[in-house]
Amino acid sequence: MKKTYYLTLLFVFICGVACASDSSAVATVIPSPSVVVKLPDDSEPVVPADAEVDRKTAILLGLDIHRQLWATRPSNNYKFGFKWNVGDFAYEKANVEVRVLKNEIDVVVWAENAVTSDGSEPPGFVVPDMPNPDHYYSIDGLFKVIEEALDGDPSRVSLGFDSVFGFPTSAVIEFPPDSEHKDVSFFAAQVAPIPGPPE
Repeated sequence: MKKTYYLTLLFVFICGVACASDSSAVATVIPSPSVVVKLPDDSEPVVPADAEVDRKTAILLGLDIHRQLWATRPSNNYKFGFKWNVGDFAYEKANVEVRVLKNEIDVVVWAENAVTSDGSEPPGFVVPDMPNPDHYYSIDGLFKVIEEALDGDPSRVSLGFDSVFGFPTSAVIEFPPDSEHKDVSFFAAQVAPIPGPPE
């Protein structure tokens, strides 16, 4: 017992000397779960107390932050994988590769794993050889699609974004059955720069 007592005193003494002689020593305090941070009296709150920040405003703010992150991408020439989750036929929901040059869609092609027919098509239905590029968007266009859908007062919104470049990786925006708006649902992935004309 005496030995433990003397070792504890020696440890405290050594720590005290080390901290006193080393100006770079930093005390570490482990906060308890109930720590309250008090801001200086003259500081402005981030959100004023009387501000009304509704769900739609919060989502639009988040969308804008990710759009700004997307603006930091290294090139306006890129390709990405894309899939609509809504459509009447398999080819409308098939995986595609969207190629964008100078921020405009250059070409849309079926992905290698695209399932363009599932047998539910009417007799005589012919699947197009190529996807219709008018049914697809650049990443900037996807941001607009999301924004326009949010303006329609959807009943459900679920969005996902890439943590590095901020592009939307998924969206599920649903409207009530009596709404004039159509549901929006998609996946986007594997954005990669490609050689192309100068930007």
